[in-house]
Amino acid sequence: MFQIIRDEKGFLLLTAMIFLFFITHMMIAASAAYDSHYRAYDALKIAAVDQTKMVLNSIEEDREDVNMEDLENNH
Repeated sequence: MFQIIRDEKGFLLLTAMIFLFFITHMMIAASAAYDSHYRAYDALKIAAVDQTKMVLNSIEEDREDVNMEDLENNH
């Protein structure tokens, strides 16, 4: 094993393996950060949609309350 590392081709192989190890870990870290980033955006989007639904429901309820009061006042 050490004879392979001692010659020039063995040294290049070892260097290439170390380089590949670091590049692989950098790519995994970058893809994990990308996934985390967009998972946060998806959560914000879902929260915004839920809040919009709540506001629209409250507006609808207010309209119904006003209409019921108008009906009661007219009779």
